[in-house]
Amino acid sequence: MIRLGKLALYHCRECNIPLLKKAHEGVEAEHVKLTPPGDIRPAFDFDRKLIDEILKKQFGSSYVPEVTILNSIPAIDRSDEVIIDGRVAGALVYDIFMQKFKFQPRPWYASLLEIRKGYVIADDGAVEAILKTSNLMAPGVIEYDGGIRKGDEVVVLDRDWRVIATGMARMNAEEMNGRGMAVKIRWRGMEDVEKGRKITWNDVMEANREVILSHEAKAKKFVDDTIKKEGRKAAVSFSGGKDSLATLLITMEAGYTLPMMFLNTGIEFDETLEHVYETASKYSLELLEEKAGDAFWKGIKLFGPPARDYRWCCKTCKLGVATRLIKKHFPEGVLSFIGQRRYESANRASHGERWFNPWVSNQIAASPIHNWTAMHIWLYLFMKKAKWNKLYEQGFYRIGCWLCPSSNMADFALKKHQRWDDFENELKNFALRHDLPEEWLRLGLWRWRRPPKWSGMKYEIKRERTYRMEGNEERVKNFLKILGKKGEEFAHRLQNGGIEIEKEDKDIRDVAYKAIECIGCGVCVGKCPVNAIRIDDGKAWIDDSCIACGQCMDECPPIVFM
Repeated sequence: MIRLGKLALYHCRECNIPLLKKAHEGVEAEHVKLTPPGDIRPAFDFDRKLIDEILKKQFGSSYVPEVTILNSIPAIDRSDEVIIDGRVAGALVYDIFMQKFKFQPRPWYASLLEIRKGYVIADDGAVEAILKTSNLMAPGVIEYDGGIRKGDEVVVLDRDWRVIATGMARMNAEEMNGRGMAVKIRWRGMEDVEKGRKITWNDVMEANREVILSHEAKAKKFVDDTIKKEGRKAAVSFSGGKDSLATLLITMEAGYTLPMMFLNTGIEFDETLEHVYETASKYSLELLEEKAGDAFWKGIKLFGPPARDYRWCCKTCKLGVATRLIKKHFPEGVLSFIGQRRYESANRASHGERWFNPWVSNQIAASPIHNWTAMHIWLYLFMKKAKWNKLYEQGFYRIGCWLCPSSNMADFALKKHQRWDDFENELKNFALRHDLPEEWLRLGLWRWRRPPKWSGMKYEIKRERTYRMEGNEERVKNFLKILGKKGEEFAHRLQNGGIEIEKEDKDIRDVAYKAIECIGCGVCVGKCPVNAIRIDDGKAWIDDSCIACGQCMDECPPIVFM
């Protein structure tokens, strides 16, 4: 478990209100025990309806009040702790193997439900052992729901139908008359509990108003101080997500009208594009948009599908695009306010509030919401009556490219882009070329180049270069400027023919490959200290002003990823 910041959720038992502070109306609040990192967020109507439907399907009844909180926790795929009435009620889990959502209830929460399905009744002799440490063995079962299948989530009851434990069925219902483990117990305990007082998100917002306004004040001061300190033009990096929206509103509240920088990767959801354009229009802000065009579709032909450990897409569809945008609109450099938060990842936590991006030159990045949880963000947006991306009300808790390898399979189960079939065809073709098992596609293993341990799979994907010199001679000659005199000598040899590029040294091979397989991402444009590189017709070209420093080779996707 990774702690990226304080676990910020408290609860007023008397008022039944979740808090981002330690006391409410002079009464000390209880600290809610969460699994780190604790990036808590509200459950929207879509989320609550999903939980409601799953509970009714599994157990025959549900209890999902308006104020339900979700906390993303580490798992193979999507898994959210569900907080109700100030306690963890259970976990909403996407079973990647069964390819469906499940709810894993805690016993106290299960006792609030009218259990009609998914139950197993233990005999008196088994109850005491279960409450201590034991699982439920088949000889200790006296009754069960006949619809239980192996792998189902079940509630274990005593003879009086009181909840004593919850867990996973290890056999089908009809097998529970025999021997072996009937239920693997996950949680155990007996409690007398009642449903909490009915509250609304307006109640939560008002109870936490002081905290949110305090965070806003600190963030506004951070924006003002940073702009004055850096002394360069500033903008807001706007991705279409909640964090960049909150950051934008904070800069406006601080008294600044900054342009919005939007990197259109070419693989954005339609809802994201709509939200970006509507936001710029609503607040009458200048929108600086730079497009990656079809860079992704070019890249996938060369690199294969992107992966968490093979992120060529970020270089070609974001970093290169950012470099072009900054050079075009901010030749002297830019201070970019970015909606990044420490609770998102260890990498982002390590950035701090200000940082330099080593892959995007001439940019200073700063985040006024670095120490905010997602709950701070959402309560702030509620208070501002802001209009957010519609995808958040369709089950998404993070917004990115529609085929991002960092996505969970649950995300793809919730919504697929209209070009998903095109992407899936690329995956299938790649799998055929590399003789990959069917699980590679079914379990979403394409999201890793090296199979994760949980998959139990073993395979190897080899990266091999081929040098298509024919028809690319002029491009190779142009790029040989990168190597100075050494490049001139090779260009002369190339002119006379008889070159076998595979037998040349690494520098020559790299430059030739860079020239041949360039996809026009623009990363090299930002690396060049003398502006000697331009993008024409989707390809990079090098001018005579090149000083042969070689910096354009750094981070070039065809070189790094092939």
